[in-house]
Amino acid sequence: MRKLSYAVVSFAVAGLLAGPGCGSSPTDPHADDDSGIGTEGDGGPINHFGVTDGGGSDGGGGLLDASCATATAAASRQPVYMLIVLDGSGSMGQQNKWNAVVPALDSIFDDIQKSNDPSFGIGLIAFSDQNDPTGGGGPYPSNKDVSIAFVDATQAAALHKRIDKENPSAGTPTNKALTGAYSELEAFTPSGLLQPNGKKVLVLMTDGVPTDSTTKQDVTLVAGELAKTGPAGPITTFVVGVGNFPSNNTGNFDPSFLGQVAVAGGAAPAGCNPTENKNLASVCYFEVDPAASASVAALTKSFVDAINTIRGQLASCTFTLDRPDGGAIDPSKVNVVFTNGAGMNVVVGQDMGNGWTYDNPADPRSVTLHGMSCDTVKADPKGKVSINIGCPTVMGPGVH
Repeated sequence: MRKLSYAVVSFAVAGLLAGPGCGSSPTDPHADDDSGIGTEGDGGPINHFGVTDGGGSDGGGGLLDASCATATAAASRQPVYMLIVLDGSGSMGQQNKWNAVVPALDSIFDDIQKSNDPSFGIGLIAFSDQNDPTGGGGPYPSNKDVSIAFVDATQAAALHKRIDKENPSAGTPTNKALTGAYSELEAFTPSGLLQPNGKKVLVLMTDGVPTDSTTKQDVTLVAGELAKTGPAGPITTFVVGVGNFPSNNTGNFDPSFLGQVAVAGGAAPAGCNPTENKNLASVCYFEVDPAASASVAALTKSFVDAINTIRGQLASCTFTLDRPDGGAIDPSKVNVVFTNGAGMNVVVGQDMGNGWTYDNPADPRSVTLHGMSCDTVKADPKGKVSINIGCPTVMGPGVH
């Protein structure tokens, strides 16, 4: 059952990329595997160049010989600073919308806390719920809202407190909430454990039509934030729309409003129709349809899927090399390893089409993943990339 406006990317780790094989040894169980990412494992734990595999002997000492390893370098993503703007207007209390979105966000907050990721900060503005001290009149953020920060136990508790045990209440002052949220993002400077030089992102989650503005006013506001240069911007805006699709009452739930805002915010997929109200596959925002969900649990999952897909799309495929001890790196003895959310380690071959390349082969400072390798890493918000040093570089999209 499709409820998101564009597909949640999901790829199998093995058999991922098309391409010619690179010649494996007779004892290599992946000898006929022509994927661009080589998988490990069908037995006891082994260690390849400093990375412990979740399972397996490959029958020939591993895809790479562990004895050649000298170090493992961290590979850092570009940080993301996300501010969620949540509609708490009275209509969100209908059709189990609020009962689903709150546990969904709680799940996301807990997941981010567990990841202990200093490259991802999150904050929350909720408007018009019973905990909104302005009663829906603004300005925002209110003194109850949560500023962006690294999600440790304290931040996670603050995020939970803002929406737990609350209920939807008043009107839909979307423009006031967006205006205040953009001001906060423009002025935001990371501190503490949160890494610098990140992307600024706003996620609007709403079921209704603004009561304090027109579509044109909001589109102009959103587009202006995307056009701003650093350090204030640019700010990318994603939209999660919550309502029955197609909408029979655009005065209450207007897909055209949501689509136009998503396009103005730079987050819409190529080829989408910003005024679509018939074909779900063509809408420009993330659609969560209460009528399409058989239970609160299913509706909650739709919200979780939407936020996780956004997280995946924000993930950069360029990773900075944190050199061990600040020393030089031999470009011919570097391998990129992706550890997916299930803990499986896979080796990514060096390849311009469906692998990875250096920024500068003579003096590498970063690596960039391409093609389906990039898509796979972005689709797994719990995945991690590491750079392993000392073993000859695995070349090409095939498994060695």
